[in-house]
Amino acid sequence: MLQRTKRKKIMITPLKDRVIIELIEKETTTASGIVLSSADPSEANRGKVIAVGQEVLDVVVGDVILANWNKATKSKVDQDEFYIIKEEDIIAVFED
Repeated sequence: MLQRTKRKKIMITPLKDRVIIELIEKETTTASGIVLSSADPSEANRGKVIAVGQEVLDVVVGDVILANWNKATKSKVDQDEFYIIKEEDIIAVFED
């Protein structure tokens, strides 16, 4: 079960080598100071790991990652969008 802060509990568990990722939206500020954000994974680039399957070895919940978003499966639980991806499709883990 996935527990989220500031939101209700979401009943979703990744299986085997799957990882559930929440996009970190890319924000761009225009010349006039307007902040634009993108929920498109190809533009967002980064995601936060929010759940891992039992066979996942290299990432943990809370890691910020770069992934091959073309291989991710988009899923929606209630109003929340998530991406489910195999661990092998994670390209890099960002350091704090």
